[in-house]
Amino acid sequence: MSTQTTPKAPRPLAFIDTETTGLDVDHHDAWEIAVIHRRPGHPDAEYLWQIRTSLAEADPEALDINRYHQRLAMPDGELAVQMATGTMAANRPVSGRDLMLDLMALLDGSILVGSNPAFDERFLRKLFNAAGATPAWHYRTVDIAALAVGHLYGQAYTLTKQQCDAEFYGRADALLADGWKSYELSRLMGIEPPAKTEAHTALGDARWARDVYDAITKADAFYAASDEELAALVGEAMRGNPGQ
Repeated sequence: MSTQTTPKAPRPLAFIDTETTGLDVDHHDAWEIAVIHRRPGHPDAEYLWQIRTSLAEADPEALDINRYHQRLAMPDGELAVQMATGTMAANRPVSGRDLMLDLMALLDGSILVGSNPAFDERFLRKLFNAAGATPAWHYRTVDIAALAVGHLYGQAYTLTKQQCDAEFYGRADALLADGWKSYELSRLMGIEPPAKTEAHTALGDARWARDVYDAITKADAFYAASDEELAALVGEAMRGNPGQ
């Protein structure tokens, strides 16, 4: 009898971001939701919704930061719209029921990844609870800032072991002396933060979270390439530099 166990398939990832009418989940709501869904063996799929919600208790500063009044693309009489993305060709109105069914299909069983995803998770949970649905995503979220900090100290650990010098921990400490600033951490990971026009938009921030996550967890294409792929990369580089 075989004692081997069948390895579990990797859980899908959901890179998420929400734009909200304020910071207090008891008084404010998500009005824009982005999900970039990743399943092994499939290209990333982008989804974006805008939802009509009450502004009675909205924080004007929050609406100014996420440009609610400039960016809301909700036709009169509609409660929710699925927006055009790299996956969806055009905007289309959706019912609240269809919105929730789509979110359940994407998020159930997924690991939520984002910049401070615990914030977004609270607003998503509120939306699910209001619809009488039970959230079933993975209980542990992945924060790209925490991932980046762990990466920095992981590098310090490796270099300390290699060179028998603990100065690398001091360097990591110095980089984080002013706190975990997500944009600074992003640049340290080689990813430029979202441009001003994309920052504080749900899809722009979800794409940024995805890029930082990939920069930390995936090998550089040069090292991951096969011999054939590497030869092609070198050939492209040489064609781009004909004088060399």
